[in-house]
Amino acid sequence: MQKKNLIKGTLILAAAGIIAKIFGFFFRIPIIYMIGEEGIGLYQLTYPLYTFLLAIAAGIPTALSKMISERMALHKRGEANKIFKIALITMALFGGISSCVLIVFADYIIEACSWSKEVYYSLIGISLAPFFTCLLSVFRGYFQGLQNMLPTAVSQVLEQLVRVIVGVSLVYILLPRGISISAGGAAFGATAGAFAALMWIVYCYIKNKIKFNKEEKCKSSIDIFSEILKIAIPISIGQAIGSIMTLIDSMMVTGLLKSSGFTDKTATILYGQLTGKAFVLINVPLTLSIAIAQNTVPAISEAFAGRDRVKLKHNIKISYKLAMILALPCCAGLYTLSRPILGLVFQGMSDGWELMQILSVAALFIIIAQTSTSILNGMGKTIMPVAAMIVGSGIKILISIIFIPMPQYNIKAAAYGTLFAYLAVAIIDIILVIKYTKVYIDIHEVFILPVVSTIIMIISVVASYGKIYNLTRSGNLSTVSTIFIGAFVYFLMLFLSGAVKISDLKNKIKK
Repeated sequence: MQKKNLIKGTLILAAAGIIAKIFGFFFRIPIIYMIGEEGIGLYQLTYPLYTFLLAIAAGIPTALSKMISERMALHKRGEANKIFKIALITMALFGGISSCVLIVFADYIIEACSWSKEVYYSLIGISLAPFFTCLLSVFRGYFQGLQNMLPTAVSQVLEQLVRVIVGVSLVYILLPRGISISAGGAAFGATAGAFAALMWIVYCYIKNKIKFNKEEKCKSSIDIFSEILKIAIPISIGQAIGSIMTLIDSMMVTGLLKSSGFTDKTATILYGQLTGKAFVLINVPLTLSIAIAQNTVPAISEAFAGRDRVKLKHNIKISYKLAMILALPCCAGLYTLSRPILGLVFQGMSDGWELMQILSVAALFIIIAQTSTSILNGMGKTIMPVAAMIVGSGIKILISIIFIPMPQYNIKAAAYGTLFAYLAVAIIDIILVIKYTKVYIDIHEVFILPVVSTIIMIISVVASYGKIYNLTRSGNLSTVSTIFIGAFVYFLMLFLSGAVKISDLKNKIKK
């Protein structure tokens, strides 16, 4: 069994997440070349619905992670195993029903969402993914509860690798039959990736089952199921509301753009720029946030269950510090180099770089909100973050309705809606963390030092890019070189400023 360590687990998942995102770039670059922004728009229209279904069920893996971590801390291994089995059955039923609904009611869903009929193939292509992904999430929650992040990390990389191979291959094979059918092949890549990752993590589970005394007295199945739902339902509502923000874009943006005079094709292209290009790159720092959140819930749960206030305070501090250290340079770098990075990744197709700038600022607040929510979930305070997400969604809808039809804003208003929505959510969640934990974070160590390091990094990035471009006249070479220079300067500044100490880092990773 892997040793429990918040930093080590976060780094493992962060590394896996970044590798997975790199594979994701390899997925989208050839696809956007083959089927264009219109095709990627058709593909992206169905994706928020898929993520919304997963968000509805997201509470159960989180509850599973929390409950297993607590049981292991209290040496109730048999009950931990029983919790896993009940969660697995529940998610199998939910995933199976979700997939059936997508297949049987595809035409009705397309009509209700006011999507183009060409979206049908993408919806069918992704329809089986909820079933496999729901099962996969239970096994990931199981290992996260044991604070063994390696199986989850490998499964994430494998899922993306298979998605790239299958998705890109099908796009190429199906392209002669039309963009819409080819986009459906891209969507099926998600199904194939989830299935492959599921097979891997089942193998890991067989090798790493919890050993327990069969004579151990456990709660009844009904009591355990009730406890799972009590924890999971508020989390699922919060996750679903968060997912609704992207679903809002999927359902409202193209319609609002068309109502302001854009053609159906242009509206789809603009939506593709927002979700198929800008959001893809913004997901890199969000991957780091997910890694922090997945580790924070069981770590906070263990400390809270053991009534260890010192450890609770330490884990909260580490969670926020990791969030700032990892998120700030990514978000600032994406903002500063938005145009050349988009041009590099999509080879000259840099349209949408202003959207990426807006979303890179939003990403920072998303990360703060997710970290705060995971702390509250780990303590069992699952209801109040839901209220914060409701407020954020209201702001998002209001901004979309008012500003998207305005020609001077159009698609940018959707990005601004995300920014201001998560700004509000982040502020509310931080207030809730302080209220429930009575833990006050060292602003100098957690925030100011990473900000100073980031500012110096940005100065070096701006200076380096101009000089390298003048020498090479190559935008791509300048961008890659500048990214490495910026990363070097940032990490050097972290050590020079004392934000990160080499001795502390060695001790914490070895623990």
